[in-house]
Amino acid sequence: MVNTQKMQKTAAPPYNVIALMIKMQQFFKQYFFTWLTGYSSLIFLLFSSAAGAQKLPPEKLQVAQQIEEFAQMMADEHKFNAQEIKNKLHQAKFRQDIIDKITRPAEAMPWHQYRKIWMKPKRIQGGVEFWLQHRETLQKAQEKYGVPPEIIVSIIGVETFFGRIQGSYPVIDALYTLGFHYPKRASFFRRELAQYWLLAREQDWPLDSVKGSYAGAMGMGQFISSSYRAYGVDFNQDGQVNLFDDPVDMIGSVANYFHQHRWQANGFVARNVDLPKNLTALVQTDLELKLIASEVAQDETLSMLAENNTNKLGVFAFELPDNQRQHWLVGDNFYVITRYNRSTLYALAVFQLSEQIRSAYAAQLK
Repeated sequence: MVNTQKMQKTAAPPYNVIALMIKMQQFFKQYFFTWLTGYSSLIFLLFSSAAGAQKLPPEKLQVAQQIEEFAQMMADEHKFNAQEIKNKLHQAKFRQDIIDKITRPAEAMPWHQYRKIWMKPKRIQGGVEFWLQHRETLQKAQEKYGVPPEIIVSIIGVETFFGRIQGSYPVIDALYTLGFHYPKRASFFRRELAQYWLLAREQDWPLDSVKGSYAGAMGMGQFISSSYRAYGVDFNQDGQVNLFDDPVDMIGSVANYFHQHRWQANGFVARNVDLPKNLTALVQTDLELKLIASEVAQDETLSMLAENNTNKLGVFAFELPDNQRQHWLVGDNFYVITRYNRSTLYALAVFQLSEQIRSAYAAQLK
C-alpha cells in the first residue's frame, strides 16, 4: 500500500525552498544566456578577424605581424603598453617619398658633384658666424673632448646649415616607414624606432610632435635616436638635453660623439697625395683603414705616405670629371668622421669644409 502522507510531503516542499528554486532558475536564465551571447559574439569576432586577415595582401599581413611582435617586445623588455604601441603604429603614415630618398642618397653622387653641395661661400661664412657666436662654448668643448672647433662647426653646417634646416618629416612616420616597409634595413630602423620610444618617454615628448630627416635623425646635429640617448649631453647644465634649439648642448654632444669614437686631439685627418702607379693597389673602398702607420714609416717604398699622430692609414680615390681620380691619404680621425656618417664622401666634405671655415675664421680675426 502506498503511503500518501509521505507522497504529500515529497511533492509539496516548503514555500521557501520553492522560492529559492525559482530564483535560481531566473538567475541561470539571465546570466547563462548573457554569457552565451557574449561568448558567441567573441567567437564570431575571432572568426571574422581571421577571415579578414586572410584577405589582406601578404605584405600587409607581414607588417601587421611585425607590428604585433614589436609591440610585444616593447611591453616585455621596456614595460610599455603593447596595445598603445600597436594603435600608434597603425596610425603612423607610410611615406613613399622617404623610400625614394633613402634609395637615392646624395652620397651616391660622384665626388666632384657631391663636393659642390657643401663648398659654398654662404655655408663657409655661416660657419664663421656660428664660431664667432659660440666661441667660448667651442673652446670649452675642445678642452674637454679634444675636438677642434672647426670640426664641430663643420658637422653642424653640413647636417643642418647651422640649425636652420632640421627636417620636416614626423620621426614616427619616418621610422615606421623604414622599419616596416624597407626590408633592406628594416631591422636597423625598428631598433631605432624602439630607441625613439624610449627617448620620447625619457624626454617627455609627444611621439607625434618631433620632426627630423627622412631617416629619423633629429636636431641641429641630426642625431638618430640611439645616438641622442648615448651621446647627447646637457652641456649647459640646465637639466635637459636639447639638441633642437640649444647650440650649447649640440656643440657639446657633437664633441662627445667624436670623443667616444676615439678622436685623437691634434691627430692626422687627411691630405691629398699624388699616388704613383706602383702604389695604386693600396687604394681601398671599405671604410676600415688597412695600413699600420708605424710599418709605413719604416718602408722606403711607402715613405711618401708616412704620417704621425695616427695609428692607421688608408688611401681612397675620389671621382673627378672626365673619369679622373684624386687620391687622399687618411688617418684615424678621418675614420672617426665616418662613424657619424658611413661615407668617405661625407667625411672628406666635412674635413674640407672645416679647413675652409678655419681659414675664413682666422682671416676674420685679423
